[in-house]
Amino acid sequence: MKDSGASIPAKYKRRPGPFGPAWALLPKGQQPLVLEGSTPASDAIERLVDNGFSQIPVADKAGKIIGVFSWQSFGKRVADLHATKIKPTDLPVREAMEPARFIDRNVYIDTETDWGDIDHVLVGTDDDLLGILCIADVFGRLNDFAEAFVLLYEVEHEIRDLICDVCDGSTVERMIAELKLPPNSRRPECLEEFTFNQYGLMICSKNNWDVFEPMFDTMRELVNADFGEVNELRNIVFHFRRGITPKDTDRLRRFRDRLRYDRELYAKQFGERQEIPARSD
Repeated sequence: MKDSGASIPAKYKRRPGPFGPAWALLPKGQQPLVLEGSTPASDAIERLVDNGFSQIPVADKAGKIIGVFSWQSFGKRVADLHATKIKPTDLPVREAMEPARFIDRNVYIDTETDWGDIDHVLVGTDDDLLGILCIADVFGRLNDFAEAFVLLYEVEHEIRDLICDVCDGSTVERMIAELKLPPNSRRPECLEEFTFNQYGLMICSKNNWDVFEPMFDTMRELVNADFGEVNELRNIVFHFRRGITPKDTDRLRRFRDRLRYDRELYAKQFGERQEIPARSD
């Protein structure tokens, strides 16, 4: 889904963050099911069960959304009628619905939505419904970002350990001093101060490759390409440029696992020649 943002109010302008705009959080391909207000509750319940929904918007005869039929709203109506002979499943859904809660398509939900009070919102307006955003959709998005953050953290630790596996302190100092950096950029003083891009620059430098080639045992260009791809993913994650997909996290996981495996193989080969110096974390 695309949105030009040409007429978006200032408070809705795109900003970094995993919480919006609301239209971007909607599950891809979602086609909201809408029931006419006179639909029997029994039919609505069947729709909920068949589709695995928790709620369905209800519209009037003109097609405008007037409420939402949900398990909760139906349950409350059943409780209201417990002392009567009225069969709740025979009620039209407009008699067992809750108010519709709308948010603008360009809203960021972390400032406009209190998920402690509700479990869904309707994205759009009463006559232009884009979709239903559930708390499960929000938690899923946050989980995707959290997993990516953890994987990147592990990747950077593996890279630093890998450098220490093949370089002593003086070699690292020399490589840092020779690191080619953009004008006016601050030179790091230790590995912990490196940006992710600088790790790739150090390892894949032609001047340093003879040191790192035994670790990777492959072409320098291939390692450089892997670092570039993962660096781009890192920028996407840290700057919230888009949602994170299973393909993204799988790519990060494979890169982390490859670093670990290369270190294991290197340790075995190195151990056959001499003992690896002990390192303290």
